[in-house]
Amino acid sequence: MLVVDAHMHVLDTAWIPDGIRWAWSRQAAGRKLPEREPADIYQRMLTRPSDGTGELTIAAMKRAGVAASIIPVVDWTIVGQPCGEHLPIRALNAANAALGECWPGQIFHCAGVDPRHSDAREILDVGLSANSCVGLKLYPAAGWDVEDPDHAWVWRQAAELELPVVVHTAPIGGDPIVTPNSRPSRLAPVLARHPSMTLVFAHAGFEAWWLEALDIAHGWQRTYLELSMWPQLAVRDYDQFRRCIATMVDRLGAHRILFGTDLIRGTDDHDGAVLERCVSHFLALGEPYAGAPPVLSGEELELIMGANAARIYQLDLSIS
Repeated sequence: MLVVDAHMHVLDTAWIPDGIRWAWSRQAAGRKLPEREPADIYQRMLTRPSDGTGELTIAAMKRAGVAASIIPVVDWTIVGQPCGEHLPIRALNAANAALGECWPGQIFHCAGVDPRHSDAREILDVGLSANSCVGLKLYPAAGWDVEDPDHAWVWRQAAELELPVVVHTAPIGGDPIVTPNSRPSRLAPVLARHPSMTLVFAHAGFEAWWLEALDIAHGWQRTYLELSMWPQLAVRDYDQFRRCIATMVDRLGAHRILFGTDLIRGTDDHDGAVLERCVSHFLALGEPYAGAPPVLSGEELELIMGANAARIYQLDLSIS
């Protein structure tokens, strides 16, 4: 069976804006007692192994039986500016394009851009020109409004180019992320203006907004739910995970759902064990569980695990 991870990341620690690293450290500091110092967490974050070459990622993919992966590049460069240096988004897009050149047919990416950049149009044009680029990634939670008229051009250009657009739609975040900007319902006016746009709801609203994501996606022909982060629920409550996926398939159809993980090679899952578990949890949807029948037929499972991503992003897997 073809398996495509439709949402993952390969990172070198130097690629993450310093302001974002500090924000993550502040967020983590209060998550358990005794509370920790953000500076201590920040220093440990810098010592994590990096995977700028993609070698750890490819090894993990081979272990888990994943044929190809797609990296939605996040433009944090404006929201991450308050302190320190950061890799410009042009360079970050280029770094991910280089991964695609190094691992053709196995690693693809969606170019990221924050439309508030003064040269955002040029950034997007250059980013989309890379051979391994298969779409556009937008992250409104970085602090911009999807309905702002100043940003209408980015949706219009994507629609005209018939590009798949991946939009972050999960309530995760906090300091300094503006999470409500990524609510699935905020995208309804955009879809009303561009009904033929291919729009992928990254994370499918996981977890608080998943029914909203399903409701909005249900109303448009070329909207898709991408299930990165959902493996967390599979670990915590596999019964609920199966019920949620069954609801999505019933309402939307298996042909509009994509397998994904959101695993970040370079900060977690160095040997691929977590990726392997993610794949196995999804594959088990095609089997009976605890006296209940399979959630997915064999054909539906093939669509979700890889065929949909290959079709939507027009992946050329023959060059791997």
